[in-house]
Amino acid sequence: MTLDEYNEAVKLIMADQQTIAQQTAQLAMSGQAQPTNPQFAQLMTRQWALIQQMAKLNTDLMLGVLAPKK
Repeated sequence: MTLDEYNEAVKLIMADQQTIAQQTAQLAMSGQAQPTNPQFAQLMTRQWALIQQMAKLNTDLMLGVLAPKK
């Protein structure tokens, strides 16, 4: 993975997080942001998956797994 690919992956994750934040806010404003709400639980599961993806990307970056651009 190059630094450009890393940056693109981060942009996609951030965009997905923005979408999740907007959907969560809508649920919160309607009083539906409850752990028992399946839609809310699905959003939190997606958010957790994104956090894990970001952690892996950052770990790879710190460990020098990224390859120089060819």
